[in-house]
Amino acid sequence: MTFHSIVRQWCRAYKPMLDSATNGNRRFYLTDSTAGVVELAKGISNSFSPCVVMESSVEGGGKITRPMRNYPIYFFVRARDMADGDAAAEAKEEAWYHAQQFLTWLKSRHDSEIAENINGDFARISMDDYIDITTVGPIENGWFAVLIQFEREEPLNLCISEDLYVDEIEN
Repeated sequence: MTFHSIVRQWCRAYKPMLDSATNGNRRFYLTDSTAGVVELAKGISNSFSPCVVMESSVEGGGKITRPMRNYPIYFFVRARDMADGDAAAEAKEEAWYHAQQFLTWLKSRHDSEIAENINGDFARISMDDYIDITTVGPIENGWFAVLIQFEREEPLNLCISEDLYVDEIEN
């Protein structure tokens, strides 16, 4: 399962969001980059607060056989009044609250897989005791976000699939 599938699964199960594009309640968005986060904020309806935006870029590093990929996730909340500093602070606190709910849900699934000795989708997520948390915003139209970045081990299968190659290269 891809990491964005895990995040989308949470957005569909989490009652304050209940993401469903087919029911007109889209609360999960993918973007190509940080610049795309701003562009998305311009187009998201105010009624879709809170929501989650995730970058789909492929970044990371580590050992060639066991690289770690980086996944930035933004928990978006729209401030009720952009001219009100209290409203902005409340939006940031609410975004942090939703981020905490995701962390709790993710840690629970991670710990379950570890306890069952399963090296599954959740167990490969780095759940060390340290996490970077950044407030982003105002982004656009009163949207604020809390950014959390996760790392997940993405082991490579370094066996060659012969059917993907020609037998000989012609010069």
